[in-house]
Amino acid sequence: DIFKTAVTTLQQVTSGQINIADKNDERRLMKQVLQMSCNCLSFDFMGTMPDETSDEQSTVMVPHSWNVLREEGIVKLFFDLFTKSCSNQWPECAQFCLQCLVLLAALRRSFFNKEEDRTKLLASMMQGTTGVLASKMGLHDHGCYHELCRLLGKINATHQVSDLCASDQFQVWIEQVYSFTMDSLRHWEVMPNSKHYLLGFWAGMVSPVILLGDKVPKALETYIQQITLAYIESRLFMAEASADPNGSFDWDDPLQDEVLRTEQLEVLSNLGRCRYQDTAQHIMKHFEDISRLGQQGAMPQTVFEKKMTWLVYMMGALVGGHASTKTNRADTERAPTHVVNGELAGRIFRLVSLTDQNGTPSEGLELAYLYFLEQFRKVYIGEQAKQVVQQQVNERLATALGLEDENAVLGLLINKIGKNLQQRYQLEPVIKKTLALFHELAAGINIVHTPDRSPHLIVSGRLLLKNDMVKYILSNHATPQLGFLNHGLHYGKYRTMYYHTLGKLLFMDIRDNKDSFEKFMEPQSQILNTLWQQSCIGPQALRQESCKAPLIGLCRDLRGIGQACTSPEPYSMLFDWLVDNPKNPASSRVTLFSRALDAWWDDPEVTTPLLKFVAEFVHNKAQRITFDQTSPNGILLFREASTILVTFGTRILQKTQFRDVYVEKYKGIGICLQMFSHSLHGNYTNFGVFELYSDSSLSKSMALALQMCLAIPLQELNAYLKALKPYYYFLELATRSHMSMVMELDIGVLGTLLHSIEEGLLSFDTGVSMQCCAAVDNVVSYFYQQCSNKSRTTAEQERVRRFITEAPQCLQKVLYVMFQLVMTGEFFSTWSISRPLLGLVLLHNNYFLQLKEQLVQGQIEEKRGKLRAYFDDLMAGVENNLSTKNKDHFTRNLYNFAQVVRTLA
Repeated sequence: DIFKTAVTTLQQVTSGQINIADKNDERRLMKQVLQMSCNCLSFDFMGTMPDETSDEQSTVMVPHSWNVLREEGIVKLFFDLFTKSCSNQWPECAQFCLQCLVLLAALRRSFFNKEEDRTKLLASMMQGTTGVLASKMGLHDHGCYHELCRLLGKINATHQVSDLCASDQFQVWIEQVYSFTMDSLRHWEVMPNSKHYLLGFWAGMVSPVILLGDKVPKALETYIQQITLAYIESRLFMAEASADPNGSFDWDDPLQDEVLRTEQLEVLSNLGRCRYQDTAQHIMKHFEDISRLGQQGAMPQTVFEKKMTWLVYMMGALVGGHASTKTNRADTERAPTHVVNGELAGRIFRLVSLTDQNGTPSEGLELAYLYFLEQFRKVYIGEQAKQVVQQQVNERLATALGLEDENAVLGLLINKIGKNLQQRYQLEPVIKKTLALFHELAAGINIVHTPDRSPHLIVSGRLLLKNDMVKYILSNHATPQLGFLNHGLHYGKYRTMYYHTLGKLLFMDIRDNKDSFEKFMEPQSQILNTLWQQSCIGPQALRQESCKAPLIGLCRDLRGIGQACTSPEPYSMLFDWLVDNPKNPASSRVTLFSRALDAWWDDPEVTTPLLKFVAEFVHNKAQRITFDQTSPNGILLFREASTILVTFGTRILQKTQFRDVYVEKYKGIGICLQMFSHSLHGNYTNFGVFELYSDSSLSKSMALALQMCLAIPLQELNAYLKALKPYYYFLELATRSHMSMVMELDIGVLGTLLHSIEEGLLSFDTGVSMQCCAAVDNVVSYFYQQCSNKSRTTAEQERVRRFITEAPQCLQKVLYVMFQLVMTGEFFSTWSISRPLLGLVLLHNNYFLQLKEQLVQGQIEEKRGKLRAYFDDLMAGVENNLSTKNKDHFTRNLYNFAQVVRTLA
């Protein structure tokens, strides 16, 4: 009714039935009615829009009964209002008109009773936009220009090219859109972000043009290619403008904004698929011209670098975009694709060779090289798949590049990676992306579909192992020539990434050959032995500046190698390398880390990488830690983790003064709890042995871990949730298998932990809320079990009964929060919340009945009876026990309760 009233009012304004003498009053009325219309159309009727901040709604889901939208004149009405607004110079009203048209263009297909109605709406859209484009009415206003670009993009996105071509308006319309796009690209500096919609319009037509062939107008292919070339020219103009140090511009430079640049290159890679060879020849001509001018000194160095950077990025986008493209009709008589790829890549590799000899590298150009290499990698993998299918391949990329074979092609990529690690380490973004590319090459598993449609698995790491440069790096991985290894402590994370990649390659190559592993680890062995000997003098002997950097580097390296241990064989080699004297654990090299922590506990530059390494070392991911039944190694591993926890935890809890409490305290506690959780959940230790033989390792470390949890105020826990997620993971594990130890805490302390779990249930992080559900279930199940066991009285039963008697509000609050989450629909997993909820209801049945009555009384009179009946249905057939069968029955009831109770809202 609201929308119908708005449309009727707008029709009366247009026809002159509503005549307002004061133009300002008429403008205000029109603006408000148009805004109301826009709000009605954009309302999320289905509750499916995840992001309310976005102005893009892929499909408008208005109710089927809105027949006014099927009337023939609805589109014309908004275009007439747009014309009237522009004539009266009311830009805000004109923008709202176009926004309403964008939403009308996005109406869902099923809204129309007949396809004919949808076709008529499309024809009206095309006719209206053609008129606006021809007259250029209102386009001087940036807001109207932006909304028109959105409208064109939406028309194309919601209709297939075949539907557009079938319209009588298409020829005139597409000519106007083409002229508008070309004119926009010539004025690239005006509203550059709006042009993304225009480029997306043409990029969306590429695949249909290639697939449909002669069924679409031939002019489309020409238009797309001309727009691609105009876009390339616009980037070069942009490069020249951004290179001017005195220039002031109000647009974002995509070379400085990775997200914006990625969006633009994705569009170009799609556009470039149409007449790929012609586009490639055009860009190569620019490349040659700019190279020549740069070498002759006829162009300022900054302009040369900016233009070259754009050209390298665009050549990478072209290569990456066509990697799996079907050849279209315009390309059949031109040079084969692999030849064009070879020509593009050959020019880039020659430029790389020239700039690598330059002492002052350009960060932007180096990043562009890495982007090109990443795109080129896809082509190279495709060539490998071709080799698998056909043993004799006539069309080879290596031949086009003038190289001997595909291994030599790979050598070009690896050589650049090696050069960057040696010479470009001052540029941190370059090192980061270089190592990411290296890791992708080493760890990548690619499923490639060859022309005969058969899938082939290409493990690129195996290809790397044949390469001489890779063999050299594996043999000399710690050489001083790799400058980034010793460029500073802040590069530590790159050492981890580097050794993770090398570890992948190493274990792929040597499998379980211990001699080869020992040889690879020689540089780390030397550092470890030196530090070990120093620690034997006394723990404080390690507290020297000369020991700090080698210790941090060793922890970073070993963590990377540990990450590469994804199966029992490599992990076993690393374990034996560290635990070199298992019969006398105190004399094993692995104890270096607890000694080092004893010396450096107050320096987060040391403690953070050290604790992260140990957390990785004790982590049984992919069941990689498998010791023999007769082996004591599982207990040894847990005890070492326990020693490290106690060493760090005891001291950090005593410290009260911090310059940066997050870096110096909470971050370390988070990693420590993660390490301890990994060792508790590793399934390689029989914890019953500790109590049986009076070993206090477990009880000490558990008590200290709980103290560390209590040392984090709830406010800080929420503020640093990312680093402190292990807090909840640990509590879930502690309550699962070690509740007797948890119950040794004072009642107030245990209440504090339960309060933090209650807060965690409300967390937006799904992992945290699920762990809190599991922790509550563990606590409640333990409490119920102890209360139900009346055959004999134990100390544990007394503790539980005392807690329930003295602090009943702790679990009652959790029960209240859980029902609120269920009734509001804010908790997505009914199964997860149902398990602890049943136990809470059984433990606090009287409170549950009070809560039920409170919630019923909170409803209006006519809804109270319904909610009371829903609660009765919830407990129907539920027995007074926590058997799996009873829990499953309650889960089904709760699911139905959650569905029906929301209808009362």
